[in-house]
Amino acid sequence: MKKILSLLIMLVLSVTPFSAWANDEEPDVPQQAASVTEKAEEAEENEAEPSATEEPTTEDNSTPRFMVTSYELSGKSLTPGKPAELSITFDNYSYTKSLHNMKFEINDPSGDILTTGMPTKYVSYVPAYGSYTWVIELTAINTASIGQHDLQVSVEFEDEKFNSYSSGDTVRIDVKQSVDLSYSGAILPKKVIQGDTHTVTVDLMNTGKSTLYNCTLDFNIEGMQSGGSVFVGNIEPATNAQGSANLRVDSDALGEATGKITITYEDDYGKKYKKTAEVSTVIEEKVEQVATATEEQEEKKNPLWWLFILIGLAVGGALGFGIPWLINDKKQRKEDDLRL
Repeated sequence: MKKILSLLIMLVLSVTPFSAWANDEEPDVPQQAASVTEKAEEAEENEAEPSATEEPTTEDNSTPRFMVTSYELSGKSLTPGKPAELSITFDNYSYTKSLHNMKFEINDPSGDILTTGMPTKYVSYVPAYGSYTWVIELTAINTASIGQHDLQVSVEFEDEKFNSYSSGDTVRIDVKQSVDLSYSGAILPKKVIQGDTHTVTVDLMNTGKSTLYNCTLDFNIEGMQSGGSVFVGNIEPATNAQGSANLRVDSDALGEATGKITITYEDDYGKKYKKTAEVSTVIEEKVEQVATATEEQEEKKNPLWWLFILIGLAVGGALGFGIPWLINDKKQRKEDDLRL
């Protein structure tokens, strides 16, 4: 009996939930499932977004800029036969990336400018936001063209993750050729006369490899006037030119006179050059020249006096010879007649 009673009680307890569901009381299962889904989504978002205390980690994909920022040539310009040092400064503008395994190279497309040794340079490391200065010696060939030359400078390098980069810049170098001039004829006569005019001709030869511009002669001599500068003009390499001046001696100057003949000219860049010849002469009085002029005037008045003298001598000689000959001839004839 007790067993039957306990079975009935268990049956009643087990049927109670189903009866409640049968009385339109829906269970809370969908609400629990929705809450579980929302928590899962929140967990995923929390995993995707870092917490406020953690710093975000991003990869630096920027390209480092390694550029020429300045350069300087010793001597300011390059001349054949005179090597000069070129200093080129490169700056790394990246704040985060250091540069490695670097190769520098310089080249003149015209071939007029050469490097002493190889035109390349290897550098293992330049720090982030650091710099490097490359010093290299340059020379110009003898036939290098005058003026500006654009040298190409290039660099190949890598970052810390072995990514390769390259950059290039232009360095401008001025080339000058040698400037030289020789001359002759810059001399005065040993003696000059007051009031006379003497012509002085100076021969100029361009013995350099650059054109000489605006060649000019200036005469600064005591007691002699030239009338101003003598402009010769431009002289090409291995050619010559002449400059002449008429120097008039002052009428009141007397004695030793010294002075200078100055030759000025310019190169392709307008730089002026000067050469000076020291000259001297002796200025004499006009008296001797006046006496000579008087004699010339007398000669002009009687230009045939010497001719009359010669005719008189010839006639006198003929008479002196002819008369004795006639007398002897007549006497000889008489003697011949008497013999017959």
